[in-house]
Parts: sequence; structure tokens; C-alpha cells
Amino acid sequence: MVIGIIIGIVLFGAVVYMALDKKSDFKTRLVSIGALAVMILSLIICFAIVLTDNRVPVDPSNVIVGAPPEVKEDNHNMTALIFTILFFIVLFVVIVFLALKEHKKHAK
Repeated sequence: MVIGIIIGIVLFGAVVYMALDKKSDFKTRLVSIGALAVMILSLIICFAIVLTDNRVPVDPSNVIVGAPPEVKEDNHNMTALIFTILFFIVLFVVIVFLALKEHKKHAK
């Protein structure tokens, strides 16, 4: 799992680099921004699933056939979810702003 996180962070950095690189043309910037949007959208969806899941993991040693699944108490993670979503949206807007600013600077 740690290797997957490291690979994801490296890919995220590479996409941001391609969006902000001085040598990138406009098409490369647009594709990078689109890839960044998809990455951030998938992160938001994954965080929403993880933070709103209230099921208790099943212990295979205690399986009782026909027993109803246990449900955790309300975990009050909505504040964390909202701040995470806002952080990713602000991060995306800042990167898009910097990429377009860099494009306008080199387009002249």
C-alpha cells in the first residue's frame, strides 16, 4: 500500500510539473490540467467513501451465519471531508491559475 501511495504522489508531481513547466505547450498544459482534474476527483471520491463508511470490518474468526452486520456509531467525519474537498479544489485552482499565467507569459 505504501508503494502505491508513493507512486501516486510521484505521478501527481509529474502532472503538476508538466502543467507548470516553461517548455510545455498549450496542449500539454491542457492535458495535464485534465489529468490533474481526474486525479483530484478520484481522490475526493475515495476520501468520501472512506470517511463516510460506517460498517465494522468482519472478523473471519467470529463469523455467525445469519447475524446482521454491525454498524459503527456516527463518526462525525463530515468536517474532515469538507475540508479535504476544499483543500483539493483550492489546490487545483491554484495550479490552473499558475499554469495559465505561465502560458500567457511565454505566449507573448
